[in-house]
Amino acid sequence: MTQSPPLREVVVGRFRIRVMPDRLFALDGGAMFGVVPRLLWEKLTPVHDDHTIPLATNAFLVEDEEHKVLIEPGLGDRWGAKERAMFHIDVSSGGVLNSLQEAGVAASDITHVIMSHCHWDHIGAVCDEGAPRFTQAQHWAPQIEIDAALNPDHLRRASYRKEDIQPVVDAGLLHGIVGSKEIIPGIRLIEVGGHSDGVSLIMIEDQGETACFWADVVPTRNHVHLPFIMAYDMNAEKSFAVRSEWIPKAAKQGWWNLLYHDPETPIVQFQTDGRRFTT
Repeated sequence: MTQSPPLREVVVGRFRIRVMPDRLFALDGGAMFGVVPRLLWEKLTPVHDDHTIPLATNAFLVEDEEHKVLIEPGLGDRWGAKERAMFHIDVSSGGVLNSLQEAGVAASDITHVIMSHCHWDHIGAVCDEGAPRFTQAQHWAPQIEIDAALNPDHLRRASYRKEDIQPVVDAGLLHGIVGSKEIIPGIRLIEVGGHSDGVSLIMIEDQGETACFWADVVPTRNHVHLPFIMAYDMNAEKSFAVRSEWIPKAAKQGWWNLLYHDPETPIVQFQTDGRRFTT
């Protein structure tokens, strides 16, 4: 039986949602799957010689007649040789700007940039050479994440880079939210925590249909099973509680799920057999 190609686009009410790939890279497989034994997770993904696994940074373009919203700008290309080698960062493509150009969209066309949290692998593409890339866009992120990026403490320093966010602050383009905020009608940022202090889901809802951007709450299709929590998560107990609330809801209600780090299937639906969740 021939499998259908992975979805790269979906329509939710008045919104057209398209994948805008930024970069391919890799992170440690053990860290990505936490306490899950390698004997289990290595069956789900290729594994490099250095025990890292291939990942993507998938931005998403959400459009209606008035707005062009970019969700999670991406990893970007402001990386030295050491980081490129360590994280297998693929700089051979043009990144998110190239993906937007191929979709017929200029950086200056973007009206809103929404960031689920401020880790370097999620927002590195928002600036270039010390200046915002999306100069006409209002940028939104959880306030606790903005604060962590601007003044990271010892526990968080490895996950944030001040230079990713400071130029957007200086340009007066960045807005922080606490709890929940409707950015435009039908698109809401909902702070949930767990993976990071303020990591948020981004909900897209219109005409009775729903899509959800999961950030690192569900980074790939292989993480939809509830116990598959990353070692990178700041609060595993909170992560499990968040996942236990939201994943069953997505499966039951038939949401489209937008997966930031999945290199093969960035748009999926969750399913359950009553025992575990799959895609």
